Amino acid sequence: MKKPKFSKPVWGLIVVVVILAAVSPLLGLAHFTTTSPTFCLTCHGTGETADISQPSKVHPGYGTVGCIECHAAGGGSFITDGYRGGYSAKPDRVNGNCVRCHQNMTGKNDTAGFKHNVLNINISHAKHLALGAKCTDCHRNIAHDLNINPTNRPRMAYCFQCHSSQTSCNKCHTGGPPKQSPSVPIPPPAKMPQTPSPDAAQETWQVKCSQCHALYPPGQHTGQEWSAIVNQMAGFTGSGISAEDKANIITYLNTVAKQ
Repeated sequence: MKKPKFSKPVWGLIVVVVILAAVSPLLGLAHFTTTSPTFCLTCHGTGETADISQPSKVHPGYGTVGCIECHAAGGGSFITDGYRGGYSAKPDRVNGNCVRCHQNMTGKNDTAGFKHNVLNINISHAKHLALGAKCTDCHRNIAHDLNINPTNRPRMAYCFQCHSSQTSCNKCHTGGPPKQSPSVPIPPPAKMPQTPSPDAAQETWQVKCSQCHALYPPGQHTGQEWSAIVNQMAGFTGSGISAEDKANIITYLNTVAKQ
């Protein structure tokens, strides 16, 4: 079989086409396995990881806002650092991506246009951000809510991280409760623990253990396993978990832990 007679430019074009044909599937596979929510959910949507991904009741779904939009630097479009280097759930990373899409919130002082303000909360985003608050301080569960009763709305317990639990309700709920049925579930009332009762034990767990991460399902571990985990967490610098807090948390988890 004779070699086709083509000019050098044509041969060059053929070589380029062949290389592209060979490389394109590899690039497509790399792009799919590092940016597609469908691929992410093969682990994070099956319960194999503690940070299981669940559809949000208020935030756009994965088809509109993918994992890469929130967890990659600058939103990204192609991850070259692999899963561990390219993705992060740390507040600084996620907060930057929140502001990238919701830039208007940095100067907003009212609640006009809020789609899911089911409790008529009157809050100035501009003031809180100016004081150093981050989006993730209040909206850490906006996309994935691992609380027992998921709502994807800010929890009052998050407010208590900075504000006194004795602050008047009218300061934020100036318009009173909504007259119509809410379109999304309402978070349960937050009570700061005052006495060592079962309710206080559960509230201590909800308040303290949600400061740094989402609340993991209590049935995920046995009581003995939880005791070891809580002791380890309480030992971390900045955890803010006192001996009394630790006792309350372990008391609650022992009542609902895996048998």
